[in-house]
Amino acid sequence: MGRPVKTVNEIVRGRKSIAAEAALQLERELGGVGAVLVNTQARHDTARCARGEAGH
Repeated sequence: MGRPVKTVNEIVRGRKSIAAEAALQLERELGGVGAVLVNTQARHDTARCARGEAGH
């Protein structure tokens, strides 16, 4: 996939955000999860903004 194992692990565990490009790469490697990851990230980002945590 061309990404460090630590980075992928942090994405999967929800400790690191994921960009659409990375989600599509994961989808190609793992199959069918890209849209789920992008949607999950969007919900997480929206919730953080609602709590005033954006940018932290």
